[in-house]
Amino acid sequence: MIALIEYYARALTKGKFALVSFALQPLSFIFIVYVVSGGRFLDRALAGAIVSFIAGVGIADLSIELVGMKARSKFYDIIMSLPGGNWRKALGISIGMSIPAFPYVLLLTLLISWRLGLEAIPGILFGIVSLWLWSAGIGFFMGVKIKEPLTVMRLSNLTVTALTVFPPVYYPESVLPEKVAAVMNLLPTVSAARLMTGEGGSAFLTSIFWAVFGVFLLLKFRGLEG
Repeated sequence: MIALIEYYARALTKGKFALVSFALQPLSFIFIVYVVSGGRFLDRALAGAIVSFIAGVGIADLSIELVGMKARSKFYDIIMSLPGGNWRKALGISIGMSIPAFPYVLLLTLLISWRLGLEAIPGILFGIVSLWLWSAGIGFFMGVKIKEPLTVMRLSNLTVTALTVFPPVYYPESVLPEKVAAVMNLLPTVSAARLMTGEGGSAFLTSIFWAVFGVFLLLKFRGLEG
């Protein structure tokens, strides 16, 4: 597992502009929301960027890598020949794919904690962990079930965009009509963003549900072969 984490960490952070290009979209959304809202939605924009990083590496990067790994049969054979159970290999791949997002998630977590105070840290950490479990579960589901690399690329990117750009992830749900906001609050990305900005209650319960669902998918597809 450690070897897989090290492999993906080196492969994904290799190159002078790799980390910069990886962060371009979430950081640009922070800038746009900050300018448009006059700074009023900055806390939510910071939480939205954390959500985007986690959903991106879990749903898109992980599923694309798993499907691509099967297409590159020699690499898949190498992975399967490594010592250790398939569950440890799967966990190593999912953690390794998350390495590029770690510096940004850490920096944004420190920044939003500084703005909201130490009492916000438990909610932020729970939002991160619950969303990571759900995202990794969805990534494994797509990676195991989908066969074509182009299909998983299009579907995963569409899913990440639909769950992070349009719902109230970078902006508060209060700007939406009440009934629309009530439905949006059930999304895992929205509940995680709400937790990170100090909201509990229904956001906490919704995040628990999606975290358990993610664990269910991880356990079901832990063998990499479905």
